[in-house]
Amino acid sequence: MSEQPVNIEQPPEETMSFTDKAAGIFYEPTNVFESIKKSGVKAADWFVPVLLLAVLASVSIYVRFSTPELKYQSMQIAEQSIDKMVANGKMTSDQAQLAKQRIESGSTGFEWIGVAGALVATFIFFFILSAVWFLVGKFALKSEITYSQTMGIVGLSNWIGIVGMIIGIALSVVLARLDGGLNLGMLTSMNAQSKSYLLMARVDLFTLWTLFAVSVGLATFAGKKVIQSAAWVYGIWIVFTLASVFLFTGRFA
Repeated sequence: MSEQPVNIEQPPEETMSFTDKAAGIFYEPTNVFESIKKSGVKAADWFVPVLLLAVLASVSIYVRFSTPELKYQSMQIAEQSIDKMVANGKMTSDQAQLAKQRIESGSTGFEWIGVAGALVATFIFFFILSAVWFLVGKFALKSEITYSQTMGIVGLSNWIGIVGMIIGIALSVVLARLDGGLNLGMLTSMNAQSKSYLLMARVDLFTLWTLFAVSVGLATFAGKKVIQSAAWVYGIWIVFTLASVFLFTGRFA
């Protein structure tokens, strides 16, 4: 009797659940991005973490204005900026005095403007950042990545930023510092007018971790080594950080 071939059906490949993706981004980002590369990006992959990040950003603003020590520091920084504008001839003494009075009398209004602005700004920044990494993946890494896939990469990576934001808010309250977080700026005395301090404050553990996750995501979709995508991701971040501290801060301070 001739043996008949036995057909063994392969079980369908399981896709990661929402919670598996959120947890996996911390310890197995490659597997998470391989999963969404095969199964596709779902709206919840990016919308939920970005919404949570936006809410936490608003909470951070609210805490800043509702905590007496943090509120005082915020007002001091604003007044120092006004004094610097007067010294640079960008504002007259009368205008400065009026601006300071508005800050002191309208702090409640500023609070709610800041809370609402943080919600909107977080989503705007997300879409812009997704576009930047899409261009990196498409042209620098020469992949067929789509914008929606990049949204999934950035959105899922934001789970790391969410944890960082929670820790930052807690440290701000406990230490009574506006720059609460695991950044190098915490090792020095806070001086918002110092460019060296501003530069150190931007070197944050969770920011660097998030950028690594983005690098893994771009490398996964492009079929490249992580070091190749990381060179672009961290390089762009370094350029933006230096520009924001030494160019843009000087113009608006």
